Amino acid sequence: MVLEGAVLLLEAAADRCLSILAADPAPGPEESFALSDLGLAVRLAAGQARGLLPVHIEPDDVQAPGSSQHRDNPVELVRAAEALTRTVPIEALPVGSSRVVVALCDLLREHG
Repeated sequence: MVLEGAVLLLEAAADRCLSILAADPAPGPEESFALSDLGLAVRLAAGQARGLLPVHIEPDDVQAPGSSQHRDNPVELVRAAEALTRTVPIEALPVGSSRVVVALCDLLREHG
């Protein structure tokens, strides 16, 4: 359930980036670039994590963990996904999950 929850949080973060970019008034050019970069990187990490899940598991059926107070901040959603991965030993996650964890840490270092 850890990786499934992380996928949901990451997809929510990517969706939030898009909704901020589409808001009126639109963010300025620098913020738009940063949000576009973050959204794309988060979408790629979510896809990578989703690819590690067994075929029969749909993350849409899993309730995303985490506080709802930070749902408007995509970086906080990424932070929650990364924190979720730390709740179990890396060996408990599917093979290849360490790449996802590293990607999340890189994202937080760059954007957080």
